[in-house]
Amino acid sequence: MIKNGWKWIGSILIAGSLLAGCAEKELLGMSGDDMIEKIITAESEPGSYYAEGTVKMWTDSEVTNTIHVKEWVDGKTGKKRIETDENGNVSYAVHNGSEILIYEEEAKTAFAMDSSALQQEPNQTQKQMLVDQLERMRDNHNVKMLGQEKLQDQEVIHIELTPKDEDSLSMSSEYWINPKEWMVVKATSTHGDTKSEFLYDRINYNPEFTDQTFTLDIPADVEVKKMNDVMNNQEITLEEAEKSVGQPFLQYVGKDMNLSRIELISSMGENGRDEVTLYYVKDNKPEISMTVFKALEENGDEKLLPEEKKVNIRDTEGSYMSMIRNLSWSEDGLRYSVMGENDFWTEEQLQMWVNELQIPKPAK
Repeated sequence: MIKNGWKWIGSILIAGSLLAGCAEKELLGMSGDDMIEKIITAESEPGSYYAEGTVKMWTDSEVTNTIHVKEWVDGKTGKKRIETDENGNVSYAVHNGSEILIYEEEAKTAFAMDSSALQQEPNQTQKQMLVDQLERMRDNHNVKMLGQEKLQDQEVIHIELTPKDEDSLSMSSEYWINPKEWMVVKATSTHGDTKSEFLYDRINYNPEFTDQTFTLDIPADVEVKKMNDVMNNQEITLEEAEKSVGQPFLQYVGKDMNLSRIELISSMGENGRDEVTLYYVKDNKPEISMTVFKALEENGDEKLLPEEKKVNIRDTEGSYMSMIRNLSWSEDGLRYSVMGENDFWTEEQLQMWVNELQIPKPAK
């Protein structure tokens, strides 16, 4: 299995220029909520940068992972390169504009993916991921401006996000932001006995890239596999979807959205299964994705994940995860997972949407 540290690093930090030219005094005068709003609504051209940093993770005060990261981003072309090094195990991820290449040096595994077929790039920059994270967190977290500090020889603004519900399993996060470049120099995330920290050691806002920067040299003896072949995913029809899960399933029959495509993902192994995902769009923009598969035996002792809580869905017990705007429940032997693709989809909006789902009547 590919180590995917380079993918989840972005959930705890931000990188790149967002609000170039915004005065520090203006920021210091803002409330935490106003500042988050400014981050999310800011419209600026993607910035280019080269950066180096370190991710550390703790469990019960003991460091469990240390990952060194190097990142190249070309804001003009959208090309990206991320390298991670964990105890000598070096992994590379390169988006050259049309294709995403992933190579893990120690395991000698490599994968390629056509990025043009993706609705969303899997190797988003830290900036993009954090903006998305803040957008999801602000409704359920208190945002506090802690003032101006000195960090890594930079003047930074320090903000803190804590759960509004003290009994929730939500994460608490802190960000140290350089307001001149609008760059997060440091970010921490705490959940129970676990803690994550990212700290940039070096940042260059005017990097020089060459033709080789976004080229990945994979050894000749390493087979480059197609990601789609490994994941065993394919586009299918509704009839094929019902055959895959073994029975008819709930669908949205409203007129305000269109079903753009249906995807089947087949996983192998002891708990292998077929998962069907339906993608709904409005005005050609993604709105809802719904995944369906045969329900496994319920485990009453199963713990909820961070940002997840128990809720009642369609007269049965399910769960809602605020970080990804996702409702999950089991019904008639099937497991459903419905995810909102933008911030319109609050828990209440998703509940209203799933209540409209029904088994389509057979055509006469």
